[in-house]
Amino acid sequence: MGWRSAALPLIGLLAAGCAVSVVHLRDTLDLNQATFHDKLGADQGLAREFTACTARPYDERGPVHAETSPQADGPDAGPMRAIHELVTRVREGPAHAKSLQILEETLADWTATGYQRLDLRKLRQILDVVKQWHLHLDFDEDALAEETSTFAQLLLAYNKAYFGDIRYTATPQTTSGIRAAAKVTSHGFTDRNGNVWKFPGLSLEVTAEPGQRFTAEANRVDSQGITADLTRVFLEAFFDAAFRAPAVRNATALEVQWKAGRAYPAFDADHPPIPLEAFGRVTRDALRAEAAVTSEVGKAVRGGSLFSTQNETFAAGMETAAGVIAKKLVEHAGICYFQIRHLAEGRKEGIKDR
Repeated sequence: MGWRSAALPLIGLLAAGCAVSVVHLRDTLDLNQATFHDKLGADQGLAREFTACTARPYDERGPVHAETSPQADGPDAGPMRAIHELVTRVREGPAHAKSLQILEETLADWTATGYQRLDLRKLRQILDVVKQWHLHLDFDEDALAEETSTFAQLLLAYNKAYFGDIRYTATPQTTSGIRAAAKVTSHGFTDRNGNVWKFPGLSLEVTAEPGQRFTAEANRVDSQGITADLTRVFLEAFFDAAFRAPAVRNATALEVQWKAGRAYPAFDADHPPIPLEAFGRVTRDALRAEAAVTSEVGKAVRGGSLFSTQNETFAAGMETAAGVIAKKLVEHAGICYFQIRHLAEGRKEGIKDR
């Protein structure tokens, strides 16, 4: 499962010097299931088990058998089934949830066998969806907190964590009779792999020099960084809700106080779904996919074509969106690939022990 065979998309110029508006994904450089099917070899049973695995969230998978698995080329096969079911559930909520349809359409183009492409115009529309959700009722936390969908709950938790989940506590009364308030913040949004993102306007470090007052340092806030971060937070919540891949300790998803639904699955090191070494490999491949796609989409939206944007904020959001989508698709498929292999090896060992 090399990252080159899972991530590097080729960007083709449209005929007659038209604008670069589509990132074309070749069969040998795909972000769907073909590479993993090839590695499973001629065993059609394992290939179908893999397809069935990618079609369901991690914590909703039951025993998978080749004879009951969906066809590898069926209309609802693979990760699009899990994505479609999530969008359907969310659309039962507020009216603006219908905007998620453009995300499903974009992913359908991306993952379709024989028609693999990333439409940059649709990708730009995804940024509008991200903005719409982050500004949901002016981001009224009370209103959003009433929504019970897994996606809404994760988005609220991830957003709050990114902005520090700021709280104030009362300090003990001083000799002057004043009982002051003290600011307490979280450590930022931690994704399911343990990576941390934090709003740059927050004080990131407090230092105390001998004989001097405490000083707080913060990074400069800029539109490109904020757009990229909020795009990441949104898509991490979306794909985590769709795939529910197990999270490592300290991930924000594991700290959610769920109003409805089951708790987010944690990666159990004592009973891992895949070997820890394979888990590391999946993470590396996913990050390489993100880096490669981010770079290539960045070239497309910043190049000299008619489609390229002169708005660096939009460009940062688009390349981040493409990179995170690539990461989450490779991550989801990689976990299924190693899980199916792990189960197959276990079955072989069981036969030998008889």
